[in-house]
Amino acid sequence: MNKIKTIVRKEWAEVFKKRMVLLTVIFMPLFLSVLPLIILYSMDSAGVTSTDTELPAQFQQFCQSSMTSGECMQYYIVSEFLIMFMLIPLFIPVNIAAYSIVGEKTTRSLEPLLATPITTHELLAGKNLASVIPAIIATWAGFAIFAIGSLIITGGGALASALLDPMWLIAVFLAGPLMAVLSVNFSIMVSSR
Repeated sequence: MNKIKTIVRKEWAEVFKKRMVLLTVIFMPLFLSVLPLIILYSMDSAGVTSTDTELPAQFQQFCQSSMTSGECMQYYIVSEFLIMFMLIPLFIPVNIAAYSIVGEKTTRSLEPLLATPITTHELLAGKNLASVIPAIIATWAGFAIFAIGSLIITGGGALASALLDPMWLIAVFLAGPLMAVLSVNFSIMVSSR
């Protein structure tokens, strides 16, 4: 286990020196968290949420009958943006993992690394964890910013049921990390070729 921790620390020391990787890890979750908050805030300040107009069928199928049309529209927007939090664990680790192998080849540090007394499984596990952990943390932090901001802007109520829907919580906290592992393994296979 110490060998895997060493590989993870080595990967983070090398990978996070690259601005593009660091920008991807920080900017993407922040952008995907703040953009829907800006839309929700604009709707709220423009008075769109207080109107009782007729909504299209695609909105109504998502909403409870007790919701106003404005709350229904907010519920629909939040539900659509929650899909973005399923993309973050796919993009971030791919960038890190691809650089992990390609960076080793370009700096010519792959051969000395392979000469160390570690197994292939330990090497791949270390590179996998070094890519997955930042993606999961960034996804969960972005989701927390989005959920707290949405509840503050809209005052909770019916929107809280959209954010705390068990389907979305399972998707963000369980399926997201699994997709991150899958995308990292695929990225490592492709970049090692």
